[in-house]
Amino acid sequence: MALRRMDTVSLGVVGLSAVLTAAVYERLPPLVPTHFDLAGTPNGWMPRSAAAIFAPAMALGLWAFMRFLPRLLPVTERKRLGEGSVALIAALTSLFLVAIHVLILYRALIPGASLARLLWVFLGAFYVALGLVLPRLKRNALMGIRTPWTLTSDENWARTQRVGGYAMVSSGVVAALCGTLGGTGGGVIAIGALLAGAFVPAGYSLVLARRQDQGS
Repeated sequence: MALRRMDTVSLGVVGLSAVLTAAVYERLPPLVPTHFDLAGTPNGWMPRSAAAIFAPAMALGLWAFMRFLPRLLPVTERKRLGEGSVALIAALTSLFLVAIHVLILYRALIPGASLARLLWVFLGAFYVALGLVLPRLKRNALMGIRTPWTLTSDENWARTQRVGGYAMVSSGVVAALCGTLGGTGGGVIAIGALLAGAFVPAGYSLVLARRQDQGS
């Protein structure tokens, strides 16, 4: 597997997060808040040693999974998947996880700091980025909106990924905007928008399949 520019980005941000974590490690509290409710209040903690490596290790693991798993697929499937698209999605995932890790470090170093707005903005931006990539994916066995109907029809796949792209971009923008309102209400709306972005295209693929069956 030849490293692409996006792979360099993925490995670079993970490496930088490791350097940053090492630089502030001694200043972290024994228990680091790593989970937050809709209002941004911590409700879950990890020991400092685990919190320091959890997100960067997950980012590196997911990058390796997405980049090396396609090598086990048949050649035709690898061509459908597209190495460039896989590298881009892997990079976006790494950036998102590292961004969340940096926010967690910030919250640990500055007790009382509110992360709710930034968390929703980052999550919304991640959705928008994935939505822009989604229509580029061809029917494959690994990534994309994979339902029983998209996996059996190139037309259904292409149209569903396009609708999914619009849905994810729209829901990401709504989530980011509503999340900045703060409070539980904004968080509930943001979650609703993100769930809609995930389920709307899946439902669309079913409706499209039934229309195609009726027309045949």
